[in-house]
Amino acid sequence: MKKVILAKSLAGLFPKKDSFLERADIKVVEVTTNDDALRVCLREPVDLIVTSFDLSGMTCEQLVESVRSNVKLKQVSIIVICQDTLAHRERIKHCKANAVLIMPVNPAALLLKMQQFLNVAPRMVYRAMIAVAIEGKFQGQPLPFWTENISESGMLIQTEEPLAKGTGVFLSFFLHDGTHVTGYGEIVRDQQPVDSKMRLYGVRFTNIDESSKAALRTVVTRKRSSTPS
Repeated sequence: MKKVILAKSLAGLFPKKDSFLERADIKVVEVTTNDDALRVCLREPVDLIVTSFDLSGMTCEQLVESVRSNVKLKQVSIIVICQDTLAHRERIKHCKANAVLIMPVNPAALLLKMQQFLNVAPRMVYRAMIAVAIEGKFQGQPLPFWTENISESGMLIQTEEPLAKGTGVFLSFFLHDGTHVTGYGEIVRDQQPVDSKMRLYGVRFTNIDESSKAALRTVVTRKRSSTPS
């Protein structure tokens, strides 16, 4: 599981659907101040901070210095968003963040930079029928669910069935090239879109054979390389 701290004021930069931040293996914690960002870092493991020079509380320079000077936090990557002003450009010289992006920010470029720092596998939008079996439910028989997207580490599925986080599931589905993938996963995220009866569940693969992983990796990479930039 990768964890991202995100300034709440920047949340509008990201698409509400089909963003890699929706993945089952990504957790996003939104904060309203840089002080909150540091508190979260001190409380739990964090992989990436995305903040802004305009965020209240301690300055970004102070946040970066606090993270870099802490032996337990110094591996955390930091992206800072700033305005195209002389004052902010001067501050950039003294900010030791891993990357600084100037507004207006291209959301796709920001997502790509975040993905690089998190070192996460690419995913693709993938909508197809999937058979899901859960011990103690559905009378032991697999039921058809729908997939939303997929990567080699997990997938997002859609159903009206209520499922709890931590639930173990058995998955069986076919990729578009005909490859049959089976394996086990765990529900790690639950969300319900506004005005919808359907629920979205993030599934992290816990036991899937190497050949299936390789097939997923190939399909996702091929799809990504064929998408116009």
